[in-house]
Amino acid sequence: MKTIGARTQLYCIFGNPVEHSLSPIMQNAAFEAAGVDAVYLAFRPSSIGEAIDAMRALPILGASITIPYKTAVMDFLDAIDPLAADIGAVNTLHNGNNRIIGYNTDGLGAVEALVRAGAEPSGKRVLILGNGGSARAIAFALIERKSHVTIAGRNPEKFMPLVNDLRKKQPATGHAIISALDGAFMEKIDIVINTTSVGMEPDTASMPLDERLILPHHTVFDIVYRPHRTALLRAAERKGARLVYGIDMLLLQGARQFEIWTGTSAPFEAMKEALASALEK
Repeated sequence: MKTIGARTQLYCIFGNPVEHSLSPIMQNAAFEAAGVDAVYLAFRPSSIGEAIDAMRALPILGASITIPYKTAVMDFLDAIDPLAADIGAVNTLHNGNNRIIGYNTDGLGAVEALVRAGAEPSGKRVLILGNGGSARAIAFALIERKSHVTIAGRNPEKFMPLVNDLRKKQPATGHAIISALDGAFMEKIDIVINTTSVGMEPDTASMPLDERLILPHHTVFDIVYRPHRTALLRAAERKGARLVYGIDMLLLQGARQFEIWTGTSAPFEAMKEALASALEK
Protein backbone atom coordinates (compact mmCIF):
# COMPACT_ATOMS: atom_id res chain seq x y z
CA MET A 1 0.00 0.00 0.00
CA LYS A 2 1.36 3.42 -0.97
CA THR A 3 2.46 5.69 1.86
CA ILE A 4 0.66 9.04 1.68
CA GLY A 5 2.16 12.01 3.46
CA ALA A 6 1.88 15.76 3.73
CA ARG A 7 3.93 16.22 0.53
CA THR A 8 1.87 13.81 -1.58
CA GLN A 9 0.49 15.54 -4.66
CA LEU A 10 -3.13 15.16 -5.74
CA TYR A 11 -4.44 14.38 -9.23
CA CYS A 12 -7.95 13.26 -10.14
CA ILE A 13 -10.69 12.64 -12.66
CA PHE A 14 -13.89 14.71 -12.76
CA GLY A 15 -16.95 13.01 -14.25
CA ASN A 16 -20.53 11.95 -13.71
CA PRO A 17 -20.74 8.98 -13.54
CA VAL A 18 -17.13 8.19 -12.73
CA GLU A 19 -17.24 4.99 -10.69
CA HIS A 20 -16.49 2.83 -13.75
CA SER A 21 -13.32 4.72 -14.68
CA LEU A 22 -10.07 2.80 -15.07
CA SER A 23 -8.00 5.97 -14.93
CA PRO A 24 -7.26 5.74 -11.16
CA ILE A 25 -5.87 2.23 -11.58
CA MET A 26 -3.75 3.28 -14.57
CA GLN A 27 -2.44 6.58 -13.22
CA ASN A 28 -1.71 5.35 -9.69
CA ALA A 29 0.32 2.53 -11.22
CA ALA A 30 2.18 5.13 -13.28
CA PHE A 31 2.99 7.31 -10.27
CA GLU A 32 4.24 4.32 -8.29
CA ALA A 33 6.38 3.00 -11.14
CA ALA A 34 7.89 6.44 -11.82
CA GLY A 35 8.57 7.12 -8.15
CA VAL A 36 6.29 10.18 -8.10
CA ASP A 37 4.81 11.00 -4.69
CA ALA A 38 1.25 11.48 -5.90
CA VAL A 39 -2.20 9.91 -5.80
CA TYR A 40 -5.02 9.98 -8.32
CA LEU A 41 -8.65 9.89 -7.16
CA ALA A 42 -12.07 9.91 -8.83
CA PHE A 43 -14.52 12.73 -8.06
CA ARG A 44 -18.14 13.14 -9.11
CA PRO A 45 -18.82 16.89 -8.79
CA SER A 46 -22.30 18.33 -9.24
CA SER A 47 -20.79 21.41 -10.88
CA ILE A 48 -17.64 21.54 -13.00
CA GLY A 49 -17.18 25.22 -12.13
CA GLU A 50 -17.05 24.40 -8.43
CA ALA A 51 -14.70 21.50 -9.19
CA ILE A 52 -12.27 23.87 -10.91
CA ASP A 53 -12.50 26.26 -7.95
CA ALA A 54 -11.55 23.34 -5.70
CA MET A 55 -8.72 22.43 -8.06
CA ARG A 56 -7.27 25.92 -7.59
CA ALA A 57 -7.83 26.03 -3.84
CA LEU A 58 -6.42 22.66 -2.76
CA PRO A 59 -4.48 22.61 -5.21
CA ILE A 60 -5.07 19.63 -7.47
CA LEU A 61 -2.14 19.64 -9.92
CA GLY A 62 -3.77 17.76 -12.77
CA ALA A 63 -7.11 16.29 -13.73
CA SER A 64 -8.76 14.11 -16.33
CA ILE A 65 -12.15 15.28 -17.58
CA THR A 66 -14.82 12.88 -18.76
CA ILE A 67 -18.55 12.89 -19.55
CA PRO A 68 -20.43 15.22 -19.20
CA TYR A 69 -17.85 17.97 -18.60
CA LYS A 70 -15.46 17.89 -21.57
CA THR A 71 -17.02 20.94 -23.22
CA ALA A 72 -18.41 22.80 -20.21
CA VAL A 73 -15.04 22.86 -18.45
CA MET A 74 -13.57 25.08 -21.16
CA ASP A 75 -15.38 28.13 -19.76
CA PHE A 76 -13.41 27.92 -16.50
CA LEU A 77 -9.83 27.57 -17.78
CA ASP A 78 -7.01 30.10 -18.10
CA ALA A 79 -5.84 28.76 -21.47
CA ILE A 80 -6.67 26.00 -23.95
CA ASP A 81 -4.26 24.14 -26.19
CA PRO A 82 -4.94 24.93 -29.90
CA LEU A 83 -5.79 21.32 -30.80
CA ALA A 84 -8.28 21.09 -27.90
CA ALA A 85 -9.78 24.41 -29.02
CA ASP A 86 -10.28 23.03 -32.54
CA ILE A 87 -11.84 19.86 -31.17
CA GLY A 88 -14.10 21.85 -28.87
CA ALA A 89 -13.48 19.56 -25.91
CA VAL A 90 -10.91 19.10 -23.15
CA ASN A 91 -10.04 15.86 -21.37
CA THR A 92 -6.88 16.92 -19.52
CA LEU A 93 -6.09 19.80 -17.15
CA HIS A 94 -2.69 20.91 -15.92
CA ASN A 95 -2.52 23.26 -12.94
CA GLY A 96 0.82 25.06 -12.77
CA ASN A 97 1.24 28.13 -10.55
CA ASN A 98 -2.55 28.21 -10.20
CA ARG A 99 -2.93 28.61 -13.97
CA ILE A 100 -5.07 25.83 -15.40
CA ILE A 101 -4.53 24.84 -19.04
CA GLY A 102 -6.78 22.45 -20.95
CA TYR A 103 -5.63 19.80 -23.43
CA ASN A 104 -7.20 16.93 -25.36
CA THR A 105 -5.20 13.69 -25.48
CA ASP A 106 -7.92 11.42 -26.92
CA GLY A 107 -7.05 11.97 -30.56
CA LEU A 108 -3.32 11.91 -29.91
CA GLY A 109 -3.72 8.60 -28.09
CA ALA A 110 -5.58 7.15 -31.07
CA VAL A 111 -2.92 8.33 -33.53
CA GLU A 112 -0.16 6.88 -31.36
CA ALA A 113 -2.05 3.58 -31.15
CA LEU A 114 -2.12 3.42 -34.95
CA VAL A 115 1.58 4.25 -35.20
CA ARG A 116 2.55 1.61 -32.64
CA ALA A 117 0.50 -0.96 -34.57
CA GLY A 118 2.48 -0.21 -37.73
CA ALA A 119 -0.29 1.82 -39.36
CA GLU A 120 1.19 5.30 -39.70
CA PRO A 121 -1.84 7.40 -40.73
CA SER A 122 -0.01 10.23 -42.51
CA GLY A 123 -1.34 10.51 -46.05
CA LYS A 124 -3.73 7.59 -45.53
CA ARG A 125 -7.47 7.53 -46.21
CA VAL A 126 -9.30 7.04 -42.94
CA LEU A 127 -12.97 6.16 -42.49
CA ILE A 128 -14.32 7.16 -39.07
CA LEU A 129 -17.58 5.54 -37.99
CA GLY A 130 -19.48 7.86 -35.66
CA ASN A 131 -19.72 11.56 -34.94
CA GLY A 132 -19.47 11.94 -31.16
CA GLY A 133 -16.74 13.43 -28.99
CA SER A 134 -14.24 10.64 -29.65
CA ALA A 135 -14.81 10.86 -33.40
CA ARG A 136 -14.23 14.61 -33.23
CA ALA A 137 -10.99 14.31 -31.26
CA ILE A 138 -9.60 11.54 -33.46
CA ALA A 139 -10.56 13.28 -36.70
CA PHE A 140 -8.86 16.55 -35.78
CA ALA A 141 -5.72 14.72 -34.63
CA LEU A 142 -5.63 12.77 -37.90
CA ILE A 143 -6.00 15.94 -39.95
CA GLU A 144 -3.03 17.37 -38.04
CA ARG A 145 -1.21 14.20 -39.20
CA LYS A 146 -2.20 14.91 -42.84
CA SER A 147 -4.62 12.00 -43.10
CA HIS A 148 -7.59 12.15 -45.49
CA VAL A 149 -10.68 11.78 -43.31
CA THR A 150 -14.21 10.63 -44.13
CA ILE A 151 -16.91 10.70 -41.45
CA ALA A 152 -19.62 8.04 -41.72
CA GLY A 153 -22.82 7.93 -39.73
CA ARG A 154 -26.47 6.99 -39.95
CA ASN A 155 -28.01 10.46 -39.78
CA PRO A 156 -26.58 13.39 -41.81
CA GLU A 157 -28.21 15.88 -39.44
CA LYS A 158 -25.96 14.52 -36.70
CA PHE A 159 -22.69 14.03 -38.56
CA MET A 160 -22.63 17.03 -40.92
CA PRO A 161 -21.84 19.59 -38.16
CA LEU A 162 -18.62 17.65 -37.49
CA VAL A 163 -17.86 17.38 -41.20
CA ASN A 164 -18.32 21.13 -41.62
CA ASP A 165 -16.02 21.85 -38.68
CA LEU A 166 -13.35 19.53 -40.09
CA ARG A 167 -13.59 21.19 -43.51
CA LYS A 168 -12.32 24.42 -41.96
CA LYS A 169 -9.03 22.55 -41.50
CA GLN A 170 -9.28 20.05 -44.35
CA PRO A 171 -11.66 21.19 -47.12
CA ALA A 172 -11.63 17.74 -48.73
CA THR A 173 -13.09 16.01 -45.65
CA GLY A 174 -15.61 13.44 -46.87
CA HIS A 175 -18.86 12.09 -45.49
CA ALA A 176 -20.95 8.96 -46.03
CA ILE A 177 -24.00 7.16 -44.73
CA ILE A 178 -22.92 3.83 -43.25
CA SER A 179 -25.71 1.85 -44.93
CA ALA A 180 -24.64 3.21 -48.34
CA LEU A 181 -20.98 2.16 -48.11
CA ASP A 182 -19.97 -0.29 -50.83
CA GLY A 183 -16.98 -2.32 -51.90
CA ALA A 184 -15.73 0.22 -54.45
CA PHE A 185 -15.58 2.92 -51.78
CA MET A 186 -13.93 0.63 -49.22
CA GLU A 187 -11.21 -0.38 -51.70
CA LYS A 188 -9.90 3.20 -51.42
CA ILE A 189 -9.89 3.20 -47.59
CA ASP A 190 -6.73 2.35 -45.65
CA ILE A 191 -7.90 2.65 -42.04
CA VAL A 192 -11.33 2.07 -40.47
CA ILE A 193 -11.97 3.46 -36.97
CA ASN A 194 -15.11 2.65 -35.00
CA THR A 195 -15.89 5.40 -32.48
CA THR A 196 -19.48 4.28 -31.84
CA SER A 197 -20.61 2.16 -28.88
CA VAL A 198 -21.79 -0.64 -31.18
CA GLY A 199 -20.27 -3.91 -29.96
CA MET A 200 -19.73 -2.70 -26.40
CA GLU A 201 -20.80 -4.87 -23.48
CA PRO A 202 -23.45 -6.17 -23.09
CA ASP A 203 -24.35 -6.11 -26.82
CA THR A 204 -21.13 -7.81 -27.88
CA ALA A 205 -22.51 -9.54 -30.99
CA SER A 206 -23.26 -6.29 -32.83
CA MET A 207 -21.04 -4.68 -35.45
CA PRO A 208 -21.08 -1.12 -36.79
CA LEU A 209 -20.08 -2.23 -40.28
CA ASP A 210 -21.03 -5.11 -42.59
CA GLU A 211 -18.26 -7.70 -42.47
CA ARG A 212 -18.26 -7.89 -46.28
CA LEU A 213 -16.92 -4.33 -46.39
CA ILE A 214 -13.76 -5.21 -44.44
CA LEU A 215 -10.84 -5.94 -46.76
CA PRO A 216 -7.43 -7.54 -46.16
CA HIS A 217 -5.51 -4.30 -46.75
CA HIS A 218 -7.48 -2.43 -44.05
CA THR A 219 -6.31 -1.50 -40.61
CA VAL A 220 -9.37 -1.83 -38.35
CA PHE A 221 -9.35 0.09 -35.06
CA ASP A 222 -12.19 -0.27 -32.57
CA ILE A 223 -12.02 2.20 -29.65
CA VAL A 224 -14.40 -0.02 -27.65
CA TYR A 225 -12.26 -1.83 -25.05
CA ARG A 226 -14.90 -3.92 -23.29
CA PRO A 227 -14.76 -6.54 -24.71
CA HIS A 228 -11.11 -6.45 -25.73
CA ARG A 229 -11.82 -8.35 -28.97
CA THR A 230 -15.03 -6.88 -30.32
CA ALA A 231 -17.12 -8.51 -33.03
CA LEU A 232 -15.71 -5.96 -35.48
CA LEU A 233 -12.12 -6.88 -34.63
CA ARG A 234 -12.86 -10.60 -34.84
CA ALA A 235 -14.37 -10.05 -38.29
CA ALA A 236 -11.33 -8.00 -39.33
CA GLU A 237 -9.03 -10.78 -38.16
CA ARG A 238 -10.93 -13.29 -40.28
CA LYS A 239 -10.36 -11.02 -43.28
CA GLY A 240 -6.63 -10.75 -42.61
CA ALA A 241 -6.75 -7.05 -41.72
CA ARG A 242 -4.43 -5.35 -39.21
CA LEU A 243 -6.06 -4.88 -35.79
CA VAL A 244 -5.79 -1.98 -33.33
CA TYR A 245 -7.44 -2.36 -29.93
CA GLY A 246 -9.40 0.15 -27.88
CA ILE A 247 -7.30 -0.50 -24.79
CA ASP A 248 -4.31 0.91 -26.69
CA MET A 249 -6.02 4.28 -27.13
CA LEU A 250 -7.07 4.34 -23.47
CA LEU A 251 -3.52 3.57 -22.43
CA LEU A 252 -1.80 6.01 -24.76
CA GLN A 253 -4.09 8.96 -24.04
CA GLY A 254 -3.44 8.30 -20.34
CA ALA A 255 0.30 8.21 -20.97
CA ARG A 256 0.05 11.59 -22.70
CA GLN A 257 -1.76 12.94 -19.64
CA PHE A 258 0.97 11.68 -17.33
CA GLU A 259 3.61 13.38 -19.47
CA ILE A 260 1.71 16.69 -19.49
CA TRP A 261 1.41 16.58 -15.70
CA THR A 262 4.93 15.47 -14.81
CA GLY A 263 7.11 16.52 -17.73
CA THR A 264 8.61 13.01 -17.77
CA SER A 265 8.11 9.92 -19.91
CA ALA A 266 5.21 7.74 -18.87
CA PRO A 267 6.00 4.25 -17.47
CA PHE A 268 4.14 2.63 -20.32
CA GLU A 269 4.54 -1.02 -19.35
CA ALA A 270 3.39 -0.48 -15.75
CA MET A 271 0.30 1.35 -16.97
CA LYS A 272 -0.42 -1.38 -19.52
CA GLU A 273 -0.12 -4.14 -16.93
CA ALA A 274 -2.42 -2.30 -14.52
CA LEU A 275 -5.09 -1.89 -17.20
CA ALA A 276 -4.80 -5.48 -18.37
CA SER A 277 -5.25 -6.75 -14.81
CA ALA A 278 -8.28 -4.52 -14.28
CA LEU A 279 -9.94 -5.67 -17.50
CA GLU A 280 -9.46 -9.33 -16.60
CA LYS A 281 -11.60 -8.92 -13.45
